[in-house]
Amino acid sequence: MNNKFRIRNRNIGIGAHVFVIADIGANHNGDLLQAKKLIRLAASCGVDAVKFQSYRADHFISKKYNSDGYNLITKNQMPLGWNKILKDYCEEKGVLFMTTPFDTPMVDYLEKLKVACYKIASCDITFVRLLRRVAETGKPVILSTGGSSMDEISNAMQIFRKARNNMVVLLHAVVNYPCDYKEINLRFMPELGKKFSTLYGLSDHSPGIEVGIAAAVLGAKVIEKHFTEDRRQKGSDHAYSLEPEEMEYLVRSIRNVEESMGKSVKKINPTEKTRMKRARRGIYADGNIKKGDFITENNILELRPKSNVGAGEIDCIVGVKAKKDIKKGDKIHKADLLL
Repeated sequence: MNNKFRIRNRNIGIGAHVFVIADIGANHNGDLLQAKKLIRLAASCGVDAVKFQSYRADHFISKKYNSDGYNLITKNQMPLGWNKILKDYCEEKGVLFMTTPFDTPMVDYLEKLKVACYKIASCDITFVRLLRRVAETGKPVILSTGGSSMDEISNAMQIFRKARNNMVVLLHAVVNYPCDYKEINLRFMPELGKKFSTLYGLSDHSPGIEVGIAAAVLGAKVIEKHFTEDRRQKGSDHAYSLEPEEMEYLVRSIRNVEESMGKSVKKINPTEKTRMKRARRGIYADGNIKKGDFITENNILELRPKSNVGAGEIDCIVGVKAKKDIKKGDKIHKADLLL
């Protein structure tokens, strides 16, 4: 699988910034103006993409066997025409438009809109026809794995490999909303990427921002977090979503983590060298030392700043005679000694 690819003008993977998705989901509350407002707010937080959900109740849930669920989905579904409007608005605001399709005809529709990538929800990791249709588009795919067995993930990945679509990011997730911290098992996230030789990330349904920051430390290349204007609003997703100030802080924290990670080699920064010249110790006379006296551990002190003879060189000078008189408190120089 690819360890680096592009989604429009953004790099994903090794050496790239963590790709942060503000998942708006159904938090638009059925109001197009509110959906646009959430895009503006998310863009101001510095996210890379905003994500919606594209589904139709008749292709999603059985009205006959789950009438309550059907009614809820019908209430929350986004009008089809919004997709183009919101995609255009995202482009205007400098963020990537994403959406999760929940049936194959929806993929056909989104292909006409020339969406840049696809997100597949955890619940559809076994929806073979949807996976095949998305795979054959050849576009990058972000696939959530919450509630899935390793065999189910493997079967899904085989579909993408068979279609020669190697641009896949697997997201570790827990399908509880919100999920408790003890359920998250974040250490498995890198193992997910290792097991399937692909990029990995996190779809985070926990409260707060701590888990998202930890995911960045553990190498997540994509982090998805639900987003709302106000958690107090009524709706299925608001309660565990981040508000704008929190999302901005999450993005800023992730960028700080990225900058701090560096490389797996030891290096001394130029500023450190300057500081260490003042902070390291040198060897000083702890009493008057006469010409011909031996340097001993009893007549010297290690003090800041470093002198011509550093504190680490003590074994080189103890037992050596002084070439000249050295006054108490003076730095001891190599030229003062019969080395």
